[in-house]
Amino acid sequence: MNENRDSERWYQKIFRRNVVDMHITDDDPRFLADFDADRYVDMLARAQVQSTVLYAHSHVGLCYFPTKIGPMHPGVKGRDILGEVAERCRRRNIAVVGYCSLIYDHWAYRNNPDWRIIGVDGKGVADYSRYGVCCPNSPYRDRTAALIQELCAGYDLQGFRFDMTFWPTICYCRHCQQRFASEVGGELPTVIDWNDSRWVAFQRARERWLVEFAGLATGAVRRFRPAASVEHQASTYPLTWRMGVTTALSQHNDFLQGDFYGDALQGSFVRKLLANLSANRPIGFETSISTELSNCTALKSEELLHCKAAAALADGTAFIMIDSIDPAGTLNPAVYERMGRVFGRMASYQPFLGGERISDVAVYFSTESKHDPADNGKGVNDPSGSARMPHVEAALGACKMLLDQHIPFEVITRRNLADLARFRLILLPNILMMDASEAAALREYVNGGGRLYASRGTSLQTPDGQQMGNFLLADVFGITWQGETKEKFTYIAPSVEGESYFNGYSRQYPVGFYAPQVLLKADPGAEILGELALPYTDPADPLTFASTHNNPPGRWIGSPALVLNRFGGGCCLYAAVDMESADHAREVFANLIHFLAGPFTLESNAPKSVEITAFDQPADQRSIVHLVNFQKELPNIPVDGIRVRMRLAGKAPRQVSLLPDREPLTWEVQNDVLEFTLPRLDTYQMAEISY
Repeated sequence: MNENRDSERWYQKIFRRNVVDMHITDDDPRFLADFDADRYVDMLARAQVQSTVLYAHSHVGLCYFPTKIGPMHPGVKGRDILGEVAERCRRRNIAVVGYCSLIYDHWAYRNNPDWRIIGVDGKGVADYSRYGVCCPNSPYRDRTAALIQELCAGYDLQGFRFDMTFWPTICYCRHCQQRFASEVGGELPTVIDWNDSRWVAFQRARERWLVEFAGLATGAVRRFRPAASVEHQASTYPLTWRMGVTTALSQHNDFLQGDFYGDALQGSFVRKLLANLSANRPIGFETSISTELSNCTALKSEELLHCKAAAALADGTAFIMIDSIDPAGTLNPAVYERMGRVFGRMASYQPFLGGERISDVAVYFSTESKHDPADNGKGVNDPSGSARMPHVEAALGACKMLLDQHIPFEVITRRNLADLARFRLILLPNILMMDASEAAALREYVNGGGRLYASRGTSLQTPDGQQMGNFLLADVFGITWQGETKEKFTYIAPSVEGESYFNGYSRQYPVGFYAPQVLLKADPGAEILGELALPYTDPADPLTFASTHNNPPGRWIGSPALVLNRFGGGCCLYAAVDMESADHAREVFANLIHFLAGPFTLESNAPKSVEITAFDQPADQRSIVHLVNFQKELPNIPVDGIRVRMRLAGKAPRQVSLLPDREPLTWEVQNDVLEFTLPRLDTYQMAEISY
């Protein structure tokens, strides 16, 4: 970044943000007829927002500013409502980000058949949909660049937000075919096969083309508004391979911001993922104020919004509320009153945000591994195709255990390979594809004293589809690949050395998994903590079985399933199945992780509904501890008497207090461990440990 842009990072101190969806058609003359810029900005002020995203161009394809490139929405009758609202926001000291929809453009799709995304059947994929989608390899790309340049020339905005920067489906248009033939050669493949180099080459091309298209949009802003920030929709990084989004897309963002609608686990996972993918922080966590985007008048409860906003604060993240404008052009005052109360609670904590996250563990996430090998051989539109992503499921399972155990962690990607040494333990949850650079960095990490957990298919295949025949990290794992069980239900039986970690499971009564296991040979010197056990018969056989309702263990074939290997100054624990994905095995998994790398920097007796995070702020000689109570049924039942322990690493504490009012807490230090008690936690508390 140049110095001009470095000095104008509006988003670094703004945590209360807003988006108002304005995907309004021109099908009715009443649409947007009642839009009033003064009332609009009054609503934003009522909600105490510090920034807002204003629509310039929506999914419908209509614009809200005078344009010579695309059609203007007729409902605004020639008014520049983008300019009107932006000018009033400046008066209220509200930062303004301009919104443009990329790829999703209903008007362009209807009026330019050559720009359409075409399905494998040769037909437009959105002919009967309200979401018109255009191919970024078509001339639509030139029109997109021209529209962005026009917007940049006319408006001095603090930032630009590009939405829908992903492939909504697989495109077989003539432009994609020609480009693939030129770059790779031959016809576009139509059958999913992650073992086929041509299929994988097609997927990598889709990912590369998307990054290039994002760069075109970002580059247009850079040329005309170098001080403005740029962001592309970031909710797609953990989503299916079909969208074509990988870590490489992050290079065209100043910071990441995405909308999510799941539970507390999803929110915690994606905030940590985006924080380590983003060039700058804070990242932004968005969610709708409505219970569903499709039910815009059904509002989330204030308690739920408070929990989500508090969880964002605890991850050092900006919180963004998404509202939808009424087609007539009005906003619901109840929405902004509710968000005003939620944002009002956040405001007093903002001065204490920032710093470096205190973490012991990293969960490694691979955007090249967001697929299911079980789909091999299926057509791209085969209705029997799986929506599963085993690697993502394993990563979420690992994060769930870490949250339950209050172990401080982060989610990292290949962008963080140079910083592995700062973690005590790295988890590799069923990484289906890994390249030589990743393997080399992880090998160096373990050799230098790091500790590793890896499961199932980790490092068996490269991102270009090459089957390695053995693990890239076989020397680190201390094993050799021998194949995979045909049985889809398998067990791990603890060895004598491993039984203490298995919470009552034994050789006779091992822990079962609804998954096949990798067959292994352990290297000399590797320690076997668990062994593969199989059912008496193959569970797929409907006629030969031991028990009608289940598949009890009956065969122990001597294949190791849980192997501990010392490598250089560190060690690795490899599991032949992704045990982190199984809820019933999570306590066993937790025991193994504590054995590998405990005790951890933070510990607590808090219930599982409480997430605890911490950030170090050395310039202010303090650490900030966040506690968020986020229960499934709201309002929360308060939790009393939570004890928090933090390892001091030689620091000398002088005060522990509750923020923002610095109410003193009682605390003690013993053996370099500080312990304090939180009298009561309703939803959110922030504690300061000053040194």
